[in-house]
Formats: sequence, C-alpha cells, structure tokens
Amino acid sequence: MNEFEPLIGEWHAEGEIPIEPPMQISEEAKIERLGELIVFSAVAKAAEVPDSISIIGGAPHGEPQPMHYFDSRGVKRLYMTTLAGSTWKIWRAPGEDWNGPPGPGFNQRFNGEISADGKTIEGRWERGMGDDGEEWEIDFPIDYFRK
Repeated sequence: MNEFEPLIGEWHAEGEIPIEPPMQISEEAKIERLGELIVFSAVAKAAEVPDSISIIGGAPHGEPQPMHYFDSRGVKRLYMTTLAGSTWKIWRAPGEDWNGPPGPGFNQRFNGEISADGKTIEGRWERGMGDDGEEWEIDFPIDYFRK
C-alpha cells in the first residue's frame, strides 16, 4: 500500500457537473491510513453532491486494490484503484453489479494526475456510453488541492 503514500493528507476539491445550470462541486476530503488499509472520506458542500467514504485495500501488494465506496444516498459500489507514478486510476470492478444511473452500458472511471510537487491532482470522472459502455466521454472534471 506504499504506492498510495502521495495521496495521504487533507484535500480541498473543486469541480463542475455539466448540467443546466452547471452544478459546482466543492468538498473537503481526507485520505488516511488505517493499518494496512486506506480510508478516503469526502464531505461535499452542495446538498446534491453526496458525502462519501471509501475503504481501499485487501489485494496483494503490486495488484490493483479494491475500493469499497459508500455514500449518503445509500449507494455502494466496488471499484478497483491503482496509483502508478503520478497517475491515479479508479474503475468499476469487473462483474460488479452497478448501482449507478439507469441506461444500457453506463460505466464510470476516474483518471487523476498528481503534480510533480504533490500539491494538486487534476482529475476527471469519465463515463462509458453506448451498448458496450466503451465509448468514453468526460462526465465531470474535479481537481484536488492539498491543504
């Protein structure tokens, strides 16, 4: 789990969901160790954006780690996550029942790039559309700033 060390700390996040009118995202996030696990918690300022907590870990060292996600809407999901170099990736676990928006082929993943000084993460959630869910487009950008 040492590969996740660059994420450990307190973060402020900002982004925008492209709906009409656009919805601003502002949240306070904390990523911390809990023994051999990582806990990622986020509290959003907009009522429409859920608070969440994720527990990361449990796979052998060097493999993608499971990320169990829970939020204030009652949504729970299983993602996989890796941090390789400066690239943080989160994606839906294969074969997992999807508790996301309705529609054929909806899929979701996150890509984040950590700055060289470790003070920012430029991120974006993407959604896979189409019958196979493999036509990717940006769902919404979100950037994290170390506090």
